[in-house]
Amino acid sequence: MHARILDFLGQPRSPWALMNIHGGKGDRAERLIQVIRSLPDAIRLRLTLENDEYTYSAQDILTICQAAEIPMVFDAHHHVIKEHLDSYEDPSVAEMVLASRQTWANPEWQLVHISNGSESFADPKHSDLIAVMPSAYKDVPWIEIEAKKKEQAIAKLRQEWLVTL
Repeated sequence: MHARILDFLGQPRSPWALMNIHGGKGDRAERLIQVIRSLPDAIRLRLTLENDEYTYSAQDILTICQAAEIPMVFDAHHHVIKEHLDSYEDPSVAEMVLASRQTWANPEWQLVHISNGSESFADPKHSDLIAVMPSAYKDVPWIEIEAKKKEQAIAKLRQEWLVTL
């Protein structure tokens, strides 16, 4: 249905008009790859996968995306929770940003997600605003903000974070 709507709207069959999902149930990577490869172009050419803190780590999703030949949307917050890290400055964050960029046929379209924990750094619930950004995101072309007060979060980041770049 989503692919049909995007077609009706004249959106390209590419990750520029992406349909992003998490990997679903665990221990099914091979099956997920097979299913993705068999999808109609209207879906497969727009599909991206995102890592999560519960089932598929960033490395798991990277491997799936490479095998299925679809882009990866790296989410630093999911990554730090899954890996029990205490900072976005852990070297693995920068490594995953660069590795996920390689899954994008056009690296200038790379998209990442950012959120902060509501009650603590490792809280999976999204905060209202974004207080902490990974320095590894400074060269990422597209950053999607996952915050409850999205517009305010974006305005705050434009004032504070972009100035420090």
